[in-house]
Amino acid sequence: MNKEVVQRHKSLQDAKRDFLKTAGQAHARLTKERKRLNAELKRINARIKRTQAQIGRKAARLSSLSKSTAKKTRMELDSQVATLNKAATAAREEARNMRNELGAVRRDLVDARHHLSHAFHIDKAVDKVEKAMAKKKAARKKE
Repeated sequence: MNKEVVQRHKSLQDAKRDFLKTAGQAHARLTKERKRLNAELKRINARIKRTQAQIGRKAARLSSLSKSTAKKTRMELDSQVATLNKAATAAREEARNMRNELGAVRRDLVDARHHLSHAFHIDKAVDKVEKAMAKKKAARKKE
């Protein structure tokens, strides 16, 4: 009977250790993914700002051109503004997708944190039970 109890206790300790390890790894992996997505989103937002600034400069230059300016120059600037608008639209779409991914990762991270805290609470509860069992065992030995 004693061997069986020892074996089950060892199994419980192994399961507890594995659970804590897995929960910690999941938390670390999701935190790393969140940081990567945040950095990527910052880069995309910076690209959007640069593109918008370029559009503003090109539009100002286009509006400052006189009617007599060569038609070719006006067409080139119009083309550049259209290209920049497409790039800005694509960057906004990419940022929107990145925010959606980031939201999913954040939700998973919240779940991982919940499971990790749950694992630590289970660990503490098991330790408390083991401590109580040890006290009872010690009390029985004194009798």
